Amino acid sequence: MTTDRRTAILSAAADLIRENGVAAVRTRDVTTRAGVGIGLLNHYFKWGELRALAAAQALWAEIDRVVPDAPTPDRQLDVFLTRAFGEDADPLWRLWIEVTDLAMSDPDMARAAEGCAEGILDELAAILEQGAANGQWHCPAPRAAALRILAFHDGLVGFVLTGLPKLERAEAAENLKRFVALELGTPQHRPLGTQGA
Repeated sequence: MTTDRRTAILSAAADLIRENGVAAVRTRDVTTRAGVGIGLLNHYFKWGELRALAAAQALWAEIDRVVPDAPTPDRQLDVFLTRAFGEDADPLWRLWIEVTDLAMSDPDMARAAEGCAEGILDELAAILEQGAANGQWHCPAPRAAALRILAFHDGLVGFVLTGLPKLERAEAAENLKRFVALELGTPQHRPLGTQGA
């Protein structure tokens, strides 16, 4: 029962953060959604800790929604590249920007953001490593390549979301695909899923 209530509080907070963003969610919102009192919330969590844990859970839920698993490394990379700049990814990137902004002054949020960033980096590095092992591309340093790809991607996301400088989603996607093709030594205009075909 204890775990159920704690989980319900965390899930309620994560759902509210996905719906409204971190800054808009208050303790009363969470207790109302979870069907518990403020005393129980405070028994299980400090507010800063709950907010950070819920933000991390919300981020992973958004990542899983936007970039679902695929059966092979090349298909997984294709999913990432294809969906990276779709409008359905905007909630993920807005949440990521909010979390990283808060992380600059909130130690709990900084730990949550670091865990998510490291997790994303590890996942992409594993995909790159598996694809290289399968002969789908050349990638002698998967973690370093993943870091460069994510840095390039995140910069393009900033351009798309702010319009500074103006960059259309399709242009951003094409630039990311070209960058990844250069990084992995694959032909630029050939879909990654057809390598070795």
